[in-house]
Amino acid sequence: MLDRRTRFLRRIFRIAALTLLRLLTRTTITGRENLDISGPLIYTANHASTFDGLLMLILVPPDAIFTGPGDFRLLWPANWAVKWMGLILMKRGSVDREGLKRMLDALKAGGRLAMFPEGGTWEKPIDDVKSGTTYLSQTTGARIVPMGFGGTYQVWVRVFRLQFPRVTVHIGEPLPPTQVSNDRKRRQDDLQAAAVDLMHRIYNLLPRDTQAHYDRLARQQFSGELRFRPNTLQPPDVSLSALAELVVKPNLFSPLRLNARLPVGPFARHGRYFPPRRMKTAAEALQRAFAEGDFSGYLEYRLGEAKAAEIRAALAAISAAMDEADAHGARVAFVPTVTERAEGDS
Repeated sequence: MLDRRTRFLRRIFRIAALTLLRLLTRTTITGRENLDISGPLIYTANHASTFDGLLMLILVPPDAIFTGPGDFRLLWPANWAVKWMGLILMKRGSVDREGLKRMLDALKAGGRLAMFPEGGTWEKPIDDVKSGTTYLSQTTGARIVPMGFGGTYQVWVRVFRLQFPRVTVHIGEPLPPTQVSNDRKRRQDDLQAAAVDLMHRIYNLLPRDTQAHYDRLARQQFSGELRFRPNTLQPPDVSLSALAELVVKPNLFSPLRLNARLPVGPFARHGRYFPPRRMKTAAEALQRAFAEGDFSGYLEYRLGEAKAAEIRAALAAISAAMDEADAHGARVAFVPTVTERAEGDS
């Protein structure tokens, strides 16, 4: 249950968010009749921007409990909202038993949760989803209300430029509680399949341009290259594809630059040449961040074990190559490239 101060602060924040929405965006909402349903209930939506949290706050009933990120410090005003809005903070990238218990307890008591099945705003295809929502639904018998948020990716830039971006919200009919087979060996696969199905239902609620955004993400392929000037040195013999994916996706890379404040300019400024010592400093800063502290599980949670290992190997190889580059008086640039598979190609 939310205490009086949390309810009051949430009401104030809700009014401010609604004012911003009405004054600075062109937002249409359909399906509101599917919101005020008794619990246990889980409100879910696609998640491409922190703006989605604002939409969720405006839409769901005042007694709904929000879940949010608890693995690294957020920037203002998100850090203020996390502190005072009564969120259940989840430590992504690890098994957060305390947070999971609080969510289960809330639903078992007939409560209503609001959460994003994708687990975060980083750029990913529609079926790159976590199974937490379907696990909660299956365990507690909670129904799921799917919502499609259209036009929210990078929307804050357009809001601050007073471009009055068009945002759409379509709220679908509640889905029955997730069901899985009685075979324990198949349970996790069933939950993951149900989570993918949920995201496809959300996808069907999205406008075509937002669907196209997710489709493009599914077709993207990445490659990376380390270039030297003068071109007299051989680049390290290691794959740079996963590292390229990390640095070209704004929502994926920005927490390392802005929240952690790591000195990663040589990776953020694609194709620009830097002294080898700066490149080495950037690579080692990322290595340390991914080895311990708030970002130790960052790669595995977002990109999977294989790509995480590839990125760690790439950073180690780049760091080692910088000593020779420095000795030769060279400068170095990291050049990521993004291509798209043709539609229909697997």
